[in-house]
Amino acid sequence: MKQRAAKYCIPLFFWMILWVPLSRAEGNTKVIKADRIYTVTQGVIDRGMILVENGKICRIGKNIPIPCGAEMIEGAVVMPGLIDIHSHLGVYSVPGVAENEDGNEMTDPVTPQVRALDSFNFQDPAIEAGLAGGVTTIVSRPGSGNVIGGTGVAVKLKNAAPDKMILKEICDLKMTIEGNPVQYYGRYNRMPASMMGVYFLARKAFIEAQAYMEDWDKYRKEKKGGKNTEAPARDFGKDVLAMVLKREIPVHIHVNTASEIMSCIRLADEFNLRLILAHCQWAHLIKDKLAERKDVHFNCGPAMFFSYYDNTRIFKNVPAILADAGANVSLQIDAVAGRQPAQQHLLHTAALCVRYGMREEHAIKAITIRGAEAEGLDGRIGSIEEGKDADFVFLDGEPFEFLTSVEKVMIDGKIEYRKKNQRSRSLYKTVKQAKGGLPRPLKISGKRKFALKAGTVISMAGPRIKNGIILVNEGKIEKVGQNVSIPGDYPVVDAREFVAMPGLLTARSEVGLTANPGYRISRDEIFDSVVPELEVKHAVEPQDPLFSSARKLGISAIQITPGDRNVIGGRGIVVKTAGSVVDRMVVKDNSVMMAGLGPSAKRKNTMPSTRMGIAALLRETLMKAREYGNRMKRCRGGEDGAAPKRDLSLEALLPVVKREIPLMIHCERRDDILTALRIADEFDIKIVLTGASDAYKVAGEIRKRNVPVVLETIFRGGGNIEDKDFSDGNAAVLSRAGIPLSFTLGDYSIWYIPLGLMGADPLEVAAYVYKNGMSEEAALRSVTIDAARIMGCEDRLGSLETGKDADILILRGHPFRTHSVPEAVFIDGKLVYQRTERENL
Repeated sequence: MKQRAAKYCIPLFFWMILWVPLSRAEGNTKVIKADRIYTVTQGVIDRGMILVENGKICRIGKNIPIPCGAEMIEGAVVMPGLIDIHSHLGVYSVPGVAENEDGNEMTDPVTPQVRALDSFNFQDPAIEAGLAGGVTTIVSRPGSGNVIGGTGVAVKLKNAAPDKMILKEICDLKMTIEGNPVQYYGRYNRMPASMMGVYFLARKAFIEAQAYMEDWDKYRKEKKGGKNTEAPARDFGKDVLAMVLKREIPVHIHVNTASEIMSCIRLADEFNLRLILAHCQWAHLIKDKLAERKDVHFNCGPAMFFSYYDNTRIFKNVPAILADAGANVSLQIDAVAGRQPAQQHLLHTAALCVRYGMREEHAIKAITIRGAEAEGLDGRIGSIEEGKDADFVFLDGEPFEFLTSVEKVMIDGKIEYRKKNQRSRSLYKTVKQAKGGLPRPLKISGKRKFALKAGTVISMAGPRIKNGIILVNEGKIEKVGQNVSIPGDYPVVDAREFVAMPGLLTARSEVGLTANPGYRISRDEIFDSVVPELEVKHAVEPQDPLFSSARKLGISAIQITPGDRNVIGGRGIVVKTAGSVVDRMVVKDNSVMMAGLGPSAKRKNTMPSTRMGIAALLRETLMKAREYGNRMKRCRGGEDGAAPKRDLSLEALLPVVKREIPLMIHCERRDDILTALRIADEFDIKIVLTGASDAYKVAGEIRKRNVPVVLETIFRGGGNIEDKDFSDGNAAVLSRAGIPLSFTLGDYSIWYIPLGLMGADPLEVAAYVYKNGMSEEAALRSVTIDAARIMGCEDRLGSLETGKDADILILRGHPFRTHSVPEAVFIDGKLVYQRTERENL
């Protein structure tokens, strides 16, 4: 009997052994295997493994025993989930309309009692988009309209009930020591109307909170001693300020200038505050002073690159400078209602910082552990360490390469996002990356002829040329090829490790309209809705520092147009980006007429106040111009009738109605695009669409008419009613339909933000649209020859061919690589820019 019992007990014993790990493993135990794991705090593990149980990291290493029944998940590159501690996602949710504007309680400049959690929309569509970009945790916060604006909330961007998404309800206190409260309250004759008032109100609030804490301490002491005393009145705002004064939560302060930064440090020193400084645009001016403050955290962005009054032509990579100095640096997107920059682009923002000089080890910390440390969340998130939450991003390449995509995102041990339609990219193998630098300086200064030897020539006029040679003579390309004989009197630029390609182009820009002695912006003349007689060239300032920035990006020519706040806004011009006088920079004068459909062209209390009013006014004006032209023609032909009275407005439109130049129409929505096409058909005019976020929906109609498109602001998230269906694949759809494409320079391009936000760099844009579905060739054409065709300048620009302008860009490697920044730029055969090592630091 005992033997029979033993016979059955032994198998039962083994089943029990197996059952324990199986039951534990079912859905809760996962093993992640990756070619490379960036732990952030414990180095990089090649061919590593991570054991996850119940949403936590249990073990990290190379050869971890795999529990029976564990789910295996593989990836190329794994890093911690991305963290953005300065976002307005959820409190300014998509779409960006008044009903969703819940981020600033502007009834009083001091509102510490309000909480972002109580405004947070857990169904904000931007949450899903941010997750797709690898962002796993944000701190959503009030805006910067108040001196003290309320508390931020830490939220995980996972698919769960709201209470499961909240990481910390009260994460920090948002403040502003900057001009935003001054602008708002000053106009209503309320304090603060100056920066003095801003600082005073901040100090006053904390002093009153100290008194409040003392009253409560006194009450508790007397109560403990048996005294029958009445408790002080509760004040929710002062309770929050007490948390700050006890250092239970940090203050997160919006600042810009160096003086504002120092004011915040004084405030923190006086009241012993845990300090996070947000934005920090000009922190680089006092980097040595700030490097001493190891207790301060710097949350930089969303723009990262700034110039200053003393030298507006040199920009500085602010987060890179601070990190090199030893400061605690994190990066932010400042996402608002999905608008540029959208939450999903945090990784790309870090890649831009790396492109212009930030060390990769600093950049990866800036989007992971540094933000977690600043907010006191590093015990759970920010790095891959045992005991922390299993929040990971799976990438298909190195973190800071432009073409790297997010494949999967895990939060708390659960896969929350998987990328669809992933495709392999092997472009980097086709062009080698240069190891050294170009000889400096290039000894061709003042030379009108020279030869350039390049490892690869991307001519945009045929196949790539290995070991190519370009001859330049009197500002023109004399010959391009592989076996080109170099005359003896031609000095040689030795770029045999480098790539040569045409200078980059953009078919719509506002460079030159934002800098002048008064720093006035001259985009739109809004005194009237129809002003075709105006010429943008009279507003262009050649000394605008943005021209210098454009050259550094490899941009050799641009089409400058008025803005889109008019139904018809005036004439554009194509210019080179080098020159001291506009007249000597011109490639094509009066190249395009600018028009606007949609809300930007509406007027209040006057026509047009509606879309139908805009279209009616545009039709009426084009009809008058056509009739004016016909009368002029009849008069010149000797027919009866007096010549019409000269009308400069209608005269300016004659090249449009004669199909000599296109009408560039800004429109975003599908219905506005169709309106533009109808008007083009009705008047038989050439048009170019710009903006065009809905263009992919009507690609067939656009292609049928052979209408080019200039896309704007591709790094956005469909944040308003106009572009709610914005798609990253828009460019790819249009390209596959055979529609010529180009792009505008990024938004926010003003003199002191020389690279703007994302999308100011044409090669960055080309890499992005390639990653999102365009072919490599089409993406490169969009910033070279196709842009030239849209501008009507393909006879001179856009490719390296005999007889064309010698506008040449030299790169370190493939144009889509993050580190392939311009090494040298030639315009009309003249060297206008040569890069120096770490020049932005």
